[in-house]
Amino acid sequence: MASDAVQTEQQFASLVDELSLDPQRRAELIELLHEGNPVYDGRGSTTIVRMRGWVLLSLARAGLTDESLIFVLEELDTGVDAYLVAAAARALRSYPTPQPSFAPFVMRAITHIRYRDEAVSFEGYGEYAVGSKGTSAVRELLETLAWLGPSAQDVVPELEALKAEHGGLGKKLHGAIDRALQAIGSSEQVKGDCCALPSIFSWTSDPRPSCGPIASTVFEDHEGRSITFKEFFSQRPTIVVFFYTRCDNPLKCSLTITKLARVQTLLVERGLSDKIQTAAITYDPAFDLPERIHRYGEQRGLQLQDGHRMLRAVDGIDAIRNHFRLGVNFVQSLVNRHRIEVYILDRDGRVTASFERLHWEEQEVVERAIDVMNEATPAAPLSIQRKIASPVAGSFASLALAVFPKCPLCWAGYMSFFGVAGLESIPYSPWLQPILAVVIAINLGSIWLRARATGRMMPFFLATAGALTIICSKASGLDKAAIGGVLLTMAGSFLSTNYLAADLRR
Repeated sequence: MASDAVQTEQQFASLVDELSLDPQRRAELIELLHEGNPVYDGRGSTTIVRMRGWVLLSLARAGLTDESLIFVLEELDTGVDAYLVAAAARALRSYPTPQPSFAPFVMRAITHIRYRDEAVSFEGYGEYAVGSKGTSAVRELLETLAWLGPSAQDVVPELEALKAEHGGLGKKLHGAIDRALQAIGSSEQVKGDCCALPSIFSWTSDPRPSCGPIASTVFEDHEGRSITFKEFFSQRPTIVVFFYTRCDNPLKCSLTITKLARVQTLLVERGLSDKIQTAAITYDPAFDLPERIHRYGEQRGLQLQDGHRMLRAVDGIDAIRNHFRLGVNFVQSLVNRHRIEVYILDRDGRVTASFERLHWEEQEVVERAIDVMNEATPAAPLSIQRKIASPVAGSFASLALAVFPKCPLCWAGYMSFFGVAGLESIPYSPWLQPILAVVIAINLGSIWLRARATGRMMPFFLATAGALTIICSKASGLDKAAIGGVLLTMAGSFLSTNYLAADLRR
């Protein structure tokens, strides 16, 4: 990867300029916008603003594509830095055609950035505007509304209200507002769904492997209680969001936790709060101790219970970062950049769906989680079917051994009892008794392995007691006592089977 050789900001700027001139390397340019790219490791937030802003400006020169569009909309949706928002506004104007769905993003950006607006310069990497030189985030956004033209008709009332509002936008910007309004109203309104976006902005289904190494990762929750990943996330479907309390962007972490509280309310209203879990995991486990995350969640309306927790990874964020493929980067232990992300996990702790970068709808998240909850449990593999069948077979083996006839006359009696004709043609088979004993031993071993794995030893104790009772009864000639052994063995075997089936349903 070309970015591996980058050491200084100037080397980064040169690399970006080089990539923007080569259409064959567009994917490498877009890769530089991913938070996890090593080029951002150990760099401060201000440095990352300059670096990412230069990439967005290179996209403006090269032309925005569907693959890079989401990064631009993300900055408009959640950005609070004037330089990045201005660069994103300029980049959006390089998209091939104006879309009605872009207008709400631009209008929200104006609303968010107007009190943080400042002069910026795009003349060269890292340059600052001096005097009247340069532009500003709000000016770039208003110019983007003018570029949208009739496609921005739906935001005209909001824009006019913002102009009329005392202190809404400075008088110096009224000329730019009028030009935008004139461009929007200059021709017939474009019809279409203002909120419709290309499919790349919908939920992504990317099933990932089961817990694996992360299963033993230990968390501490908001009450200071320890719990492993497997213990918490292997019970029922879970809605997972990420945050950290030192986040200074109110449109990211704080809003994410507030929206998760609304998700919890929706689950309660639908009677699902005990069937679908929620979890908020901090990016900053060294700083976000239980008392701090507890207070942070409560202040934003979270209902904190056993199935709805705030969590910090005791041993750090790395295992969690790898499992979820998080969009976050650090300078030492401090977060220097992260995206918005929400995940739906199934009963095995696997990520089955995710929504990243843009703000998500609470109702849609709940619906996705319900879909995961209602998914039919797939048919058990043959190996699992055999595990279920083995204790059942062992139970019948115990029954057969307990009542196994000791002589040819006993065989005649048994066959007469079952009303089978032709007794004389059935040979006596004393070799069958040790075979049944071996089957019982295999059954006990199978039950013991499952008991150790699940932590439920009762089935093994019952089956062992049953096997010993049968053996003792056969040795002492008290065949009637064997019936109790059979019942104990059957109880242990079928209880073990029931536990296994319950685990599979999870």
